[in-house]
Amino acid sequence: MIKKLTKLFEKYGIDGIHKSLHLAISQSFIAFLFILVDYIFSKQLTVSEFGVWKEIYFFFNLGIPLLAFGIPEGYKYFIAKEQQLDYYFKNLLSLLLLVSIGTFLLLVVLNFFHWIGTIDLGHFYLYSLLFPLPLLSFLLNKILRYTFININKAEELTKLSLLGALGSLVIILIGAYFIKDHQNLVSLIAVCIYFSIFFFPAIFYLKELPQIKIKFGINRLAFKNILVYGFPLYLGTFAGILSNYLDKLIVNVLEDEVTFAIFAVGAFEIPIFAMMSAAFSQQIFPNMVSYVESNQIEKANKLWLKTTKKVSLITYPVILVTMFFAEEIIFLIYNENYEGSVILLKTYLLVALFRNNSYGILLTTKGETKMITKFAFGMLAVNLLASISLFYYFGLTGIVFGTLISTVFYVIIVLLKEHIFIDYLKYVVFSKKILVLTILILITYFFS
Repeated sequence: MIKKLTKLFEKYGIDGIHKSLHLAISQSFIAFLFILVDYIFSKQLTVSEFGVWKEIYFFFNLGIPLLAFGIPEGYKYFIAKEQQLDYYFKNLLSLLLLVSIGTFLLLVVLNFFHWIGTIDLGHFYLYSLLFPLPLLSFLLNKILRYTFININKAEELTKLSLLGALGSLVIILIGAYFIKDHQNLVSLIAVCIYFSIFFFPAIFYLKELPQIKIKFGINRLAFKNILVYGFPLYLGTFAGILSNYLDKLIVNVLEDEVTFAIFAVGAFEIPIFAMMSAAFSQQIFPNMVSYVESNQIEKANKLWLKTTKKVSLITYPVILVTMFFAEEIIFLIYNENYEGSVILLKTYLLVALFRNNSYGILLTTKGETKMITKFAFGMLAVNLLASISLFYYFGLTGIVFGTLISTVFYVIIVLLKEHIFIDYLKYVVFSKKILVLTILILITYFFS
């Protein structure tokens, strides 16, 4: 199937994407499972109960990257640079274990304060003690994917991801069976399913990586390398993640669970966009690091631009079709109770126009993690001001426009800093096919 897709894209003018397609498809299994979860449980739960479910996943998606402290990114950089997999992997496991233990102890304290009546954790009480499990499974899955990419085993990753997805599917179906008569266990089932979606593939990844073992190491130099590179990137990630989830955070604070459920359904990034962007950027990351290390900056930039154009030619048609059938998609996956989500989804698809590559990779491959931090905090500030201002004028849709404005701001300042803004306009934005697709997307948004 992948070979046929590759040939089809080559006819369309997109060549050299075989490995990236494997990475995208392997990641798509996780995306498919989350869509399946929404499809199954949104129909078994009330809008309010499903709002609790979405709130838990919102906190996972927001909290896990913030608790990672940039450790996986530091690992990815140094295995690409130095190729010492076992050395960095065992030290990385030690760091992740320390983070998980620290998180668990913090949660114990918070649950104790809830028990004595100092704070109110609501439906997170006791169940939050399980949160380190999704944290570990997500991060372990992520670093093992980085490892497969680094050793150039994209095809094996696809097969193993499929096997892991099948294992996760069993847990999802069991959860769907039990929730019929135990809707009071919504939080527990949600946590278990999130954990399984990332944990089962990680088991298969580990089995096929004989060059690394599950063992722990504490080497001060390795710790220092990972943290010195990763922590400034973490600060940027902290701001970037807050910016990406600021819209949902505002709604979570200002509105009730029903409104949050409707907003979370609509202000939803179709997984294929982030998936394609991540797959292609991960594929070119080692080569870009190599070019930068040999002082071939222009080659690195050209590779990035070429990849961005390829991803755009894949994702923009999907954006156009999704924009046109937005209402049908919402009603199919969820139901008519989420009609208010349609305009939010269509607006959020405009943000997806810029999910055609990782813009931060232009800086991370050069080790400029402090610059990413500055830009990310700038993006967060713009997003906060725009989202709150537009919320009072346009309601929920205004918050999504705030996300769009901050995204455009971040893209422009990164491209200007790297002196490739003009090249980006010429080679990507004003490319004939991409320009036509962009115009059609905007027409569909305003007139459909």
